[in-house]
Amino acid sequence: MVKVSIVKAQRSWLQSTRIKKNSSFSYRFYATVLLFVLCFSCVGYFLNSYDAVASGSSQHHGSNFFQKLVQHGAAHNHNNRKGPFAMPIKSKTYEIFQPFYDMDEAKKDTPFIAPPQDFIQIFKKRIEWVDPQINKKTKLLKTMNVEEHAAFMYIQMIKSFVSGVVFNEAEMSVRGWLNHNYQRTQALDLELRKQGKDWTYAGDTMTGWARLDNVYNLLKDVIENGIEGDYIETGVWRGGSSLFAKATMMALDPSSRRVSYVCDSFRGLPPGNQILDKSDVGWDGTPYLEVTSEVAANNFIKYGMLDENVVFVKGFFNETMPPLKEKVGRFSIMRLDGDMYESTVDVLYNLYDKLTLGGYVIMDDWLGFPSKTAVEDFFQVHGEDLPDIVAVDDLSAYWKKTKDFKINYERYQKAEYKKL
Repeated sequence: MVKVSIVKAQRSWLQSTRIKKNSSFSYRFYATVLLFVLCFSCVGYFLNSYDAVASGSSQHHGSNFFQKLVQHGAAHNHNNRKGPFAMPIKSKTYEIFQPFYDMDEAKKDTPFIAPPQDFIQIFKKRIEWVDPQINKKTKLLKTMNVEEHAAFMYIQMIKSFVSGVVFNEAEMSVRGWLNHNYQRTQALDLELRKQGKDWTYAGDTMTGWARLDNVYNLLKDVIENGIEGDYIETGVWRGGSSLFAKATMMALDPSSRRVSYVCDSFRGLPPGNQILDKSDVGWDGTPYLEVTSEVAANNFIKYGMLDENVVFVKGFFNETMPPLKEKVGRFSIMRLDGDMYESTVDVLYNLYDKLTLGGYVIMDDWLGFPSKTAVEDFFQVHGEDLPDIVAVDDLSAYWKKTKDFKINYERYQKAEYKKL
């Protein structure tokens, strides 16, 4: 575009000076020189602006334009893409991809929260300024240095966003109603929200505060104790719990290359199979739970957390877990939020042997859910005792992996999940 405009300008100038085909050589020579000078000047300006934006030090008035251009180009530069394995992977029934590279640019929202380290530096200044003016800190905050306190402030801020409580009276409690096109709402009930017993309206997760704190505490544990492996969540809805985990990893371990696997059908829950469990029906047919991958990816974008280490796994788990099993390395935390028996065995049979010793399995749906039965059957058919289960709240629980054993994958292929 720059060269075309310059050529048009040259033609206009040549016409205005009435230079004809039989003009002297000097006129043509100077016109050509002018053309090249203008071209190289524009190219130089563009490259300088590109370098300045890439280094974060641009002072040009048009830097926003160049920044968008640089980001746009980087997002589509598949030759230089990074990730745990080659993507995208597509089939008729599933897709494994990196929204950072593969999402349509036209569908990407604008970030409105800076990345963790930017916020942490700002919060550190606030703490250093305020601390000399107070007499004491709380028991919890006394255990933290300034850096840790600032990181904790950031994580608590993200928790308030993803849980929707940051919106105060603009938020509502949605009383979950399966198999209905419309949901019942009421004024925000903060106690219900803390316990994860309502669905959010403006927030990004229906996970309560206790369960979000559990994600934070377990990630902090695996980071501090050097437990290797990535983070995976199976069943993400709008992605709020997964992006909270991503925020925690970025805040507590900025140099980490741990991957966040975000797994969901992105079209609601499957119909279920009553043969596997009598409660495994009636989970589908709820539009409020049918969230597209674009919505979930944009939630990562708006919080400044979408990068090459966020991998989306799109499809029902019986379709996605077997091929994912062949690609992934180790996990330090597996968070299962599939509710159903079938969804739970799909994950355990394919990925449990990928969980590092000392890592954790979090069951978002434990008490009163068919997923609990699936876990019990899984350990029983393998001749293993049920691990020590730790309750998180009235619904959720987790356990720590302390023993490896060989997965009987043949049983999974035959759908023989129960001990005869």
